[in-house]
Amino acid sequence: MRVSVLGQLAVADGDGVALPAGELPRRARQVLGVLAARHDRIQSKDALADAVWGVKLPGNHVAALEHYVSVIRRRLQPAGNAASWFIVTRSGGYLFDTGRAALDLADLRAGIRGLDALPTDGPERLAAHAGILDLARQLPFPEDPYADWAEAARAEVQFAAVNSLLALAKAAQPEDPARSLRLALDAIELSPYLECGYEAAMSAAAAMDRPDEALRIFDRCRRVLDEELGVAPSAGIVRLQREVLASRHAAVAAAEPERIERVVVLPGTPVVVPQERFLGRATQLSIMFGPDAPRVVHVVGPVGAGKSAFLAELGRHAPGRTGVGHGGSSAGVLRLSWLRAALIELGAGPDVLSILDAAADRPLRSDELELISVLFAGPEPAFLGVDDAADLDATSVAELAWLSRHCPGLRIVLTYCYPSQLVGRPLANLSTPVVLRLSPLTAVELEPLGDDTVAERSAGIPALVAVASRPQEIAYAVAMQIARERTRWMPDLAWEVLRSCAVLGPLGTIDLVPLTGRTVPELLSCIDSLVHAHLLSEGLDGAVQHRSTMIRDAIAEQVSYASSAHLRNQLAAAS
Repeated sequence: MRVSVLGQLAVADGDGVALPAGELPRRARQVLGVLAARHDRIQSKDALADAVWGVKLPGNHVAALEHYVSVIRRRLQPAGNAASWFIVTRSGGYLFDTGRAALDLADLRAGIRGLDALPTDGPERLAAHAGILDLARQLPFPEDPYADWAEAARAEVQFAAVNSLLALAKAAQPEDPARSLRLALDAIELSPYLECGYEAAMSAAAAMDRPDEALRIFDRCRRVLDEELGVAPSAGIVRLQREVLASRHAAVAAAEPERIERVVVLPGTPVVVPQERFLGRATQLSIMFGPDAPRVVHVVGPVGAGKSAFLAELGRHAPGRTGVGHGGSSAGVLRLSWLRAALIELGAGPDVLSILDAAADRPLRSDELELISVLFAGPEPAFLGVDDAADLDATSVAELAWLSRHCPGLRIVLTYCYPSQLVGRPLANLSTPVVLRLSPLTAVELEPLGDDTVAERSAGIPALVAVASRPQEIAYAVAMQIARERTRWMPDLAWEVLRSCAVLGPLGTIDLVPLTGRTVPELLSCIDSLVHAHLLSEGLDGAVQHRSTMIRDAIAEQVSYASSAHLRNQLAAAS
């Protein structure tokens, strides 16, 4: 007979006929599960009872165990006897004898042990990995995933599955990178905190000539490690990311050498800047790469303005010389997580990273900062970007100021939404002569897309441009998120104005008074904020309307027919 515990419990007799294992009492299934997890090893009745009941032992646990073992034997081997039962009584305890009943978990463990006897590279080892993977597709004991006795076996099977997926992915990459990518992504799903899965997926995507996908996989890895574990990616996977960026940069440069532009940064100061591979921002990039580029630059713009994309573009223009960290997650013991992530992208070694780990709860000393500053040395400028930097603490700001003063080739780039965010915050002390405001992209900047409707639909907001060709439900979801985030700091009246304009079209202040019940000064202040946030535009007659038809339609879709009719009636009555 055969017992299967990988996935739902199943038992079949010698002829392959399914037996009623699922009808066993829950405690009986747990007894069978413990014995299967510890197959071919005698389990004393005390140890077995402790695994099944924990601290809630029944009054006579020995008798209870004997009862459930008897139930298992009667239900699964009704014609059996002591010579054939696969649950064997021995030395005052019980064991699952795989000599009397095959067990898929035992087969898996035998396959894993068998790998040691096979050549490191060869078809036999790959075939063994394929066999392991066939068995390990499902984790054991899904009924008791958090039981102590089940956790070890589940972790063992998960590790075996991931190990085989990655071995097969590595072998498939030269001839079938698409299969390699699928296998690596499966490994990531099973173990999302294991970097080697992301590294294998990035390598496969790069082999398929899909560098953008490889970079997205890296970003996913970085996000998961930062948000879930509070750590940055290792030097190895960062090195792979830099190689992908460099190859992508070289491929674009080779394919489009004629698209290098000459830009004048300052009067009489020509500088050659690589043509950007994302839309717009030529002036901002030319400032960053000019010979007189400021040491500290603040990049501001509301949510969706493309601040993170701008930092990423710096990395594509200066591969291997750009490091970006996220200031929003840097607090407490993670105070230096932004710097750690950035320095890893710049190739920091274990000696530098150990300094950051040791300084989580204290300021960096000058000798430590001097060691870090070596990473910014060289003939080419280095960029240290901090995304969402408004909440950096005073100590981090002081460390940035030290680096700015002592590293001539370093450009520090800080992004946040509005200059007003810095009022009363430490970052206000890191002054700069240059604040780059990321305005919406113009119709001319959007021309390379070859779609004349994008400017009207997106209002040039980069986050909306990125989803303009996506399915409507995705585009509308992003549009609603942009509108919500950009009005978060405004009074509730702002959303009433957006809602009214979405349903009724262009409206003057006089129209909005009866619709909202607010005064003209209140409305004018609110409209100023909405225009400043690039959500509304004004006509020559003073009427306001949505700049983005995508945001307009997304909001209108959320308004019921009854509410729309009520607004129209209100407007008609006031006219």
